[in-house]
Amino acid sequence: MTKGELVQRLARQFPGIRREDARVMIDLFLDSMKTGLRSGDTVELRDFGVLRVRTRATRKARNPRTGSSVVVAPKKVPYFKQSRILKSSLKSSQVKG
Repeated sequence: MTKGELVQRLARQFPGIRREDARVMIDLFLDSMKTGLRSGDTVELRDFGVLRVRTRATRKARNPRTGSSVVVAPKKVPYFKQSRILKSSLKSSQVKG
């Protein structure tokens, strides 16, 4: 689902909200999450999951073009842990084959 599809769905679900207003609300929600993650906060969405930032340590990697070894600097990456409720709903929706 794209952000545009999410905007359309929100506008359809609540007829009093224009698409433009729905887009602003979604942008505000996402910006708030980004701001929280940047400041080191954990973003917890009940029944969905938890977003937090982890720091990856310095590591050695290989340049695929030259084959030479390079050092990759430490960096911060987002990490998502799904809730038990989300996990079980995804399991129950799997097609059994």
